[in-house]
Amino acid sequence: MAQDISCVSVDDPRLSNLFRPFALKMEQQGLPPIVINTFKCYFNQFLYGAQGKLSDRDVLAMNDEELADYDSMDQFKDKGEQALDKTAVIKLNGGLGTSMGLESAKSLIPVKDGLSFLDLILLQAKTVRTHYGVEFPQVFMNSFKTHMDTMLKVGDFHNGTTGIDLAFLQHRYPKIMATDHTPASWPQNPELEWNPPGHGDIYTAMITSGILDALLEKGYNYAFISNSDNLGAIMNRRLLGYMVHHKLPFLMEVARRTEQDKKGGHLCRLKQKKQLALREVAQCPDNEMESFCDIEKYKFFNTNSIWIDLRVLQSVFVSHRMMPLDLIINPKNLDPRDPSSPKVFQLETAMGSAITNFLNAQAVIVPRKRFAPVKTTNDLLLVMSDCFVRTERETIVPNPVRTTTMPSISLDGNFYKKIDMFLDRFPTPPSLIKCDSLVIEGDVRFEDNVGCLGDVRLVNNGSSQAVIPSGSVLRGETVFA
Repeated sequence: MAQDISCVSVDDPRLSNLFRPFALKMEQQGLPPIVINTFKCYFNQFLYGAQGKLSDRDVLAMNDEELADYDSMDQFKDKGEQALDKTAVIKLNGGLGTSMGLESAKSLIPVKDGLSFLDLILLQAKTVRTHYGVEFPQVFMNSFKTHMDTMLKVGDFHNGTTGIDLAFLQHRYPKIMATDHTPASWPQNPELEWNPPGHGDIYTAMITSGILDALLEKGYNYAFISNSDNLGAIMNRRLLGYMVHHKLPFLMEVARRTEQDKKGGHLCRLKQKKQLALREVAQCPDNEMESFCDIEKYKFFNTNSIWIDLRVLQSVFVSHRMMPLDLIINPKNLDPRDPSSPKVFQLETAMGSAITNFLNAQAVIVPRKRFAPVKTTNDLLLVMSDCFVRTERETIVPNPVRTTTMPSISLDGNFYKKIDMFLDRFPTPPSLIKCDSLVIEGDVRFEDNVGCLGDVRLVNNGSSQAVIPSGSVLRGETVFA
């Protein structure tokens, strides 16, 4: 539950003394006063014992009857089409591909037919613009680590007559030393002294960048915001029309949880305020993790795709002097690649937790075709395979030929975790359309046109790479000498 925002003006000598070096550090980096005050608020919560936890006793699980259903919204398409010229599309593009061994923007990873996330996003925008004859703004929220890569890749793509910039930057927060709560210092690489503040920073970044004012001044009253690695999240007439028809300030897309999603942030309702809320795994007390992961109890997870009325967003921000969001405290190593580096805390927020601040906000159950994220090379192999197809609208959706749940993929991290190693071993993806599970232990390389049937397990305990010849059909367990 979002904390009391009066913490911005707390006059506490201990807080002032501890926070002063953070304020100076942020000022030296040119961060706006509103960002410094927002960080001060979260630092105050952190300092005075707020652990950013949301317990089972504070929330209620959601039932189907409480949520709107995408499949019953067909009648809102026309209203949505009429509002397309008042709507911007914003992609959260601040993530690096570090989990896959990349130091550049994750959206540059090739994902389907040799095209990257970014390629497909731009194709989606062009396709929708052409189909409906509407030149809506396509905007990226980049981080300080992804901005240059992204803008070089975007090339000559532009927002035409809309006059809206292609991108704006999220801010960054200083890391906090775990030992004495001072600003982290790492002279050998000062960039590591900072962390992205989470995608919850989008609201503040839209204010400080001027993008919110620019959109409103040009008559763009609505925005569809989603992750750049979710290629199922595309402009949708029925969702936009439903929002406009019901005059909703905030609409969150949720999907039914499966075993694969059980650690994702789930939707709930606050017991006291009765408002919708989002609870992330980092907010769950350790002794309640089993309950948090109960997909029969907490049925819906946040896809991190939202529709928002920008006029109401501006009003909420002005009213609170910031966007009140649940605090997430992430314990980390100062250098994430060096487990011996000092322990730090990173203060972060999630975009979806803003739902609590919008009166009459709703959530809608969407089909899985609107959720195709890639977090690991396991996910990447699945999306690259024939289990997912590329549509004429340039979305990546589950292959309708497959009627069962997606196969579980487990690739040996020693040989497949990093993208270059992964692509060396999968020059083309195997067919997984008839596969139930694929487990690879050891170093195995696939040639072209390989198929997997049922449960497949490949084990290579040797020191030499095993090779699956072109045209092979795999089933059951294969152990290489």
